[in-house]
Amino acid sequence: DDDFLFQDDLIEDITSSDEMEAETNSSKISQKKRGLNSEMPLNLAVFHFQTPVFCPLNSLVIGSRLDTDIHANTCRLAFSGRLIEKIDPKKDVSRFKFYSRKEKEGVICRLGESYMREKDQKVVRYEVFGVDLFKKETNMNLFVGLKVETSSGDIGVIHSSFGTSGKFRMHFPAGTDAREGDKVYLRFKRYANDTSKSMHQDTVLPEASPGVLLVPEKKSKKEKKKNTKKKNDKNAKQDPKTTLGTVAHEGVIASLKPNNIVIVSGFFSPEVNIREKVGWKVVVPNTNEEGVISAPFGKAGKCKVLFEEGISAEEGSKVQLVPPAD
Repeated sequence: DDDFLFQDDLIEDITSSDEMEAETNSSKISQKKRGLNSEMPLNLAVFHFQTPVFCPLNSLVIGSRLDTDIHANTCRLAFSGRLIEKIDPKKDVSRFKFYSRKEKEGVICRLGESYMREKDQKVVRYEVFGVDLFKKETNMNLFVGLKVETSSGDIGVIHSSFGTSGKFRMHFPAGTDAREGDKVYLRFKRYANDTSKSMHQDTVLPEASPGVLLVPEKKSKKEKKKNTKKKNDKNAKQDPKTTLGTVAHEGVIASLKPNNIVIVSGFFSPEVNIREKVGWKVVVPNTNEEGVISAPFGKAGKCKVLFEEGISAEEGSKVQLVPPAD
């Protein structure tokens, strides 16, 4: 009544695949129970004979490649093993639970509120949103409660659907530092004789790790416009290399993009040719993270900034522009 991973081929080396680690470990235990002290993983096979064959238990079975050229200088042995149990194909086959591994891949498209996790003071999210894991017409009720895993190994659970376009909401009890654009995986087992085609998982959710909500300071639209104008008037400085527009030394992270890209506003007026500023250094004072301007973004003076080593700053964080020395 054990579970058996369905294989297309025999596993010849226990180090050949990380995905077989769990099955390899269980195989080693089975080998020790049977007195077999070998590094070869134990492969089990079910044989169906068209005619009755006399084969006492513990008999040695040798399989040959009879279709191999007899004149070829190759080994014709295909496999060998001991008979460990006899079964009635009409009654006992159902006792063997053969399963296949399945995996679906999605993408994180939106992040929930930021929290400061109490145990390590790390900024995490307990709720994130995903896409591309399900089709628009998929019945999400079949997947609610299933565990998912980020590319960094954080374990969460599908909480509900989000909208009507196939997006979904995930909850991570211990938090996750995943970013927009990161992959998320749904892994499960499906048994061969299961007519309901249920999805089975052995993944265990981690214990909840509470955190403190980081509430960004909200300002009215009028106050934002007023403060932005004051900052631009105070910090604006005519760029000697630009005949039109102004360049300020302070800006704000307007949004976060995948691949360590952020959108920054406040550095340039719309008249500035930002392409001439590609390569200028940008610094986040609160985290001491450094990036460089990689391209303009839109026509309102915003620009793309690449942080090659990653960025932990949030939307709304202040950034500083460091022009090259003359």
